[in-house]
Amino acid sequence: MAGKVKWVTDIEKSVLINNFEKRGWVQVTENEDWNFYWMSVQTIRNVFSVETGYRLSDDQIVNHFPNHYELTRKDLMVKNIKRYRKELEKEGSPLAEKDESGKYLYLDFVPVTYMLPADYNLFVEEFRKSPSSTWIMKPCGKAQGKGIFLINKLSQIKKWSRDSKTSSFMTQSTKEAYVISLYINNPLLIGGRKFDLRLYVLVSTYRPLRCYMYKLGFCRFCTVKYTPSTSELDNMFVHLTNVAIQKHGEDYNHIHGGKWTVHNLRLYLESTRGKEVTSRLFDEIHWIIVQSLKAVAVNASPSLTSSTANDRILKYNLINDTLNIAVPNGEIPDCKWNKSPPKEVLGNYEILYDEELAQGDGADRELRSRPGQSLGPRGGRSRDSGRTVLTTWK
Repeated sequence: MAGKVKWVTDIEKSVLINNFEKRGWVQVTENEDWNFYWMSVQTIRNVFSVETGYRLSDDQIVNHFPNHYELTRKDLMVKNIKRYRKELEKEGSPLAEKDESGKYLYLDFVPVTYMLPADYNLFVEEFRKSPSSTWIMKPCGKAQGKGIFLINKLSQIKKWSRDSKTSSFMTQSTKEAYVISLYINNPLLIGGRKFDLRLYVLVSTYRPLRCYMYKLGFCRFCTVKYTPSTSELDNMFVHLTNVAIQKHGEDYNHIHGGKWTVHNLRLYLESTRGKEVTSRLFDEIHWIIVQSLKAVAVNASPSLTSSTANDRILKYNLINDTLNIAVPNGEIPDCKWNKSPPKEVLGNYEILYDEELAQGDGADRELRSRPGQSLGPRGGRSRDSGRTVLTTWK
């Protein structure tokens, strides 16, 4: 079996196993020598815990960075982005520039957010500035829409506190942590419905940062038309796009799963909003992804569960292209291998950011715009003020 990649997984998904087998890789157990281990989040936590002190060998690779939760946990993601902004401010980075009202020009992509119960008093102070606003509460460590609810009165927070058997907002050890964020009550709608984006980003290395965007992402739609009416605050079919929620709705379509490809979204936006606006939107989405990755040292935890036939095909191809980049030529992994793979093996991935290339051409430091593109607040020359602003994409 010399020269064959030996793989293990504790996730029984056909999109994974079929990709391993088609490469002629050899399945082994976790107690044997392995080269590639596709682990569940819980296994990652156990294997790389402080108690075990486990370290990968030079010929081993896994599908997560050990501290992936720094990005995937809602509270830690917010904490890391806030810390990242503060660090850039201390460094005097132009990326941390603010306008006259104290709002970040380039890094204002997280809504006003607090941790509960820790930040309760700060939240109350902010809430009272705009008592008619709506806020969304999410448990920090859950997914698939579990435990999420909307509030527009302080009494609802107090009820939540009582219901969770906590006598005081200061007794944190017995209470599950939540994040509470100002709700975006004027979202972009298509057909009157809310939607979100499921985008796949592969991070092959953090030092230097190198990441790839998968071109075949998709949108997830609500089954019920959106309304900001307070009478519908409890209707999660209006507000949450999670399939785990929407599949129980009366109007859920089990064939297409209430999904659009990102390609179709782009065509729709170009036809309704124009190409320039659409290009700027996607450029800013890419910008947010790169800055979020720079704020942490982690990767995400995409679901490999397929709800439709198209879903299964997409995720099979996603894994195939991921393995082509992570394990070049199907050879035994080597930690010293740190080159950008050739374009022909990227499949449906495209390079999103390469720190080595960016530093090489000075893109992180120079004030210059990307030719032929109107980036609005992201770079070029401001039409309103006439001043040059930083091209902050790279």
